[in-house]
Amino acid sequence: MKVYTDTTSLPSFRNAVTTIGTFDGVHLGHRQIILQLREEAQRIGGDTVLITFHPHPRLIVGNKPNVLYLLNTLKEKINLLEAAGIDHLVIVPFTEEFSSQSPEAYVEDFLMAKFHPHSLIIGYDHRFGKERRGDFNLLEKYASRSFFSLIEIPGHLLHETTISSTRIRKALLDGKVEEANDLLGYSYFFSGLVIEGNKLG
Repeated sequence: MKVYTDTTSLPSFRNAVTTIGTFDGVHLGHRQIILQLREEAQRIGGDTVLITFHPHPRLIVGNKPNVLYLLNTLKEKINLLEAAGIDHLVIVPFTEEFSSQSPEAYVEDFLMAKFHPHSLIIGYDHRFGKERRGDFNLLEKYASRSFFSLIEIPGHLLHETTISSTRIRKALLDGKVEEANDLLGYSYFFSGLVIEGNKLG
């Protein structure tokens, strides 16, 4: 998997099959979306391109940015996505300036100009642009003009994705590690730096 953090120097993707999201936890719901991404890429002979954001958008524009407990560090998420079989991972720096662009600018100047997607796999409730005014209906207008093929993520997968992230965080906070593991599809882990302490162990 190739990782990009500078959207000004992206390569020309081959028939890019693209999806967008935070993918915190890369849990079972996310893996179903990634499976759909890979199947479509295989069908058309394209590359899978996953677009995510750092820091998490809610840390920039959320009402309560200090109470968001993320399941993974960025490095952990990169490793999980690589294991899931993504070809290209683009990590977009999320800033207030980025969030304030109009929905049309988001589609034309960001999505189309930088990624040239052949196919876009996205949920009907995906929101983007200033005040989150952009939606699936706007994307359909561009798709109807043959700028890209638009594929809707089934509602039950979106529901599973939304619920799982919230439930996993709550399960871990409540000490229910086995429940969290069932939703993640792997044993929860965290990483950090081991330093020398007071040698009392």
